[in-house]
Amino acid sequence: MTFNSVQFLIFLPLALLLYYAVSSKKRWIVLLILSYVFYAGWKIEYLVLIIYSTLVDFFIAQLIFNAKSEVKKKWLLTFSLISSFGILIVFKYFHFLVGGSSWFKDVANSHEQILWLQFVFEYGIPVGISFYTFQTVSYTLDVYHKRIEPEKNFGKFALFVTFFPQLVAGPIERFSDLHPQLFKAFKPKLETFRLAFQLCVYGFFLKMVIADNLGDIISPLFANPIAYDQTSKLIAPFLFGFQIFADFFGYTLIAIGVAHLFGVKLMDNFKSPFGSYSLKEFWSKWHISLSTWFRDYVYIPLGGSKNSKNRWIFAILMTFGLSGLWHGASVTYIYWGLFHGAYYVLEQFLFPVNYQKKMKFIEKVIRWTATFSAVTFGWLLFRSNSMKDISYFFSKTGDSSIFKQEYLLLLIPLIGFFMLEFLFRKSRIDQFLDEKNTMTRWSIYAFALVSILLFSARGDMQFIYFQF
Repeated sequence: MTFNSVQFLIFLPLALLLYYAVSSKKRWIVLLILSYVFYAGWKIEYLVLIIYSTLVDFFIAQLIFNAKSEVKKKWLLTFSLISSFGILIVFKYFHFLVGGSSWFKDVANSHEQILWLQFVFEYGIPVGISFYTFQTVSYTLDVYHKRIEPEKNFGKFALFVTFFPQLVAGPIERFSDLHPQLFKAFKPKLETFRLAFQLCVYGFFLKMVIADNLGDIISPLFANPIAYDQTSKLIAPFLFGFQIFADFFGYTLIAIGVAHLFGVKLMDNFKSPFGSYSLKEFWSKWHISLSTWFRDYVYIPLGGSKNSKNRWIFAILMTFGLSGLWHGASVTYIYWGLFHGAYYVLEQFLFPVNYQKKMKFIEKVIRWTATFSAVTFGWLLFRSNSMKDISYFFSKTGDSSIFKQEYLLLLIPLIGFFMLEFLFRKSRIDQFLDEKNTMTRWSIYAFALVSILLFSARGDMQFIYFQF
């Protein structure tokens, strides 16, 4: 069940009716049931894994908190991490680790008792497994480091893990931020629904009009780059950058908007990243919940900036490399992460101070161009199916082109998209609109709604980050 599906448009009003039909003290129970129903909308079998992860981390956190021995705490934490990341490795990286070997498939087919192998091959990667795994891992680590106390009610902890607006693609929330909001008394106001409307309309515009149409244009090229001319292959990584931004940012806005209807404020995951003057600034504005997760649970434990120069470089490359691997079981994702890490290190050596505040206009142009170009080259690594396909972008060319006459009308919403992003660069859409008069607000609403009606691509296309 995706946000841009008919099923969700039916599910959400019913969910709100059920949620507000019960007393405020029991609403969390309704919300937990709704979240499980929402997740079961993909495959009900996926519930087995998320319930298992919830059970393990719930009880392990209790044991860690009550353990007297530091050694025992470490063993319990180790068990929790092996359990969480073990499931992630089996269901997300198994094919990658065995190199696509047909031997494992033969074993699974000939030995029915090896049920986990059959499950892996039949059902593939469970939706959202990377997101809820990182969320439960951060909870256990925070309990271990005594940053929080564990939740004693299993159902309430399960709601923290499964809260449906952010379950399958984030933002990856911390227990201390999300958990208290799920159980506080909340009375919706007109302002609540207006804010949700603003965020969801713009989110659907970004996804259904911008991201999906750009996907239709460039997907054939990335599937067979050797068939396309050099101009198309030069433009495609730029277009993919805007596609993945519109797709993921659109999802995030819808998730934040829907969460507001249940009295929950999710964190902002994007803050105009394409206006960045450095890669460091870019990663402070792009997929913020993931970048801060890796900062707090990988980079800082490795020593962070307090290391020697060589150890710091290792920490950066390790953090970015793991970030790339988090996105998928492919060497292209790993190279994407390492490329960002290497560029980040180079950038810090060339510009060791906070130079942004001192830059003149021409310096800003140069730095923005360098950053945008580096990020765009990274998208080529990220989107390509293999390293061989990447080589085709720089060698063999064909006659096909992504520039077709039927796409000319799409220039209208695309130009509107760039204009709106420029307007919203310093504030979120709802904050921007609240400062404008009625005519300006409804002009933007009308543009977005009409664009959705006229220019939406083929229906029910999944969000890109659902595969991660």
